[in-house]
Amino acid sequence: MDFVPDLKIAKKQIRAGESFFGTYSQAYTVTNENLRVSMGFIPKKCENALVVASSGDHPLFCSLYGAKHVDTFDVSYNAKCMMDIKVVALNCLNYEEYKRFLDDLYAKHNDSTPITEIAKMDEILSKLPKTECDYIYALRNTSLFSRGDSPEITGYVPTFSEYCKLQAKIIRPYNFLLTNIVNLSNSLTKSYDFMHLSNIFDYVRSSEYGNLILSLMKYINPGGKIVTQFLDPGRDEIFYLYMHRAKIADNNKDWDFSKKHVIQNTLYNNGIYVLERIR
Repeated sequence: MDFVPDLKIAKKQIRAGESFFGTYSQAYTVTNENLRVSMGFIPKKCENALVVASSGDHPLFCSLYGAKHVDTFDVSYNAKCMMDIKVVALNCLNYEEYKRFLDDLYAKHNDSTPITEIAKMDEILSKLPKTECDYIYALRNTSLFSRGDSPEITGYVPTFSEYCKLQAKIIRPYNFLLTNIVNLSNSLTKSYDFMHLSNIFDYVRSSEYGNLILSLMKYINPGGKIVTQFLDPGRDEIFYLYMHRAKIADNNKDWDFSKKHVIQNTLYNNGIYVLERIR
């Protein structure tokens, strides 16, 4: 049965702003991560991938870097809406229109302009699933997409050549699971060659790191990878310790665990760990 949003709860959670993560928490307009680097860890043969929906850029870049099929998940329904908006925009806007649309979506939406009054939004909403379209119209005066930094500041909008490649590859919405990381494994029904857990462990109790990773490892194919990414350097090091305490990396000949490097971003430094099933 399809998820039916509760408008009363949605308005309450959205008013909580960036201090809250939940079913209706505000979504990012554009990623603040250098996905051109982190998606470089995708295996050469990647049939199935699982990534956080976030701003919608994670699945797009995952497809761009070689994943044939991409499933997505997020704790926020607004993240699904943002992701679906970008997929529709790819199919009806040219590159310059797409960039202007994202700029307007970030700037005007944050200036309390109703989302339905943003240029091109009516055209895009008409192509979204009815449930999402009705939801966005009903909450058009709230800030559904106001987390993070502007597209201009982050610099992580697809280039013209990347946009053309995405237009040729992405013609339908991504499959989406509405769940948090703690319950993610309960929703999975197949295995993956690549799993990207972007900045999620920054918001999980460190005592849960080991069990969460163990719950996901059984859904990784031989040669597949789980990539975890951190903004908080303190969490970064705690994760490394917990991985070894849980014996996930030690004494397990089927898996290789390593900290590859730190991604130097314009705004943030992202610590990346890669857990690879070697056989």
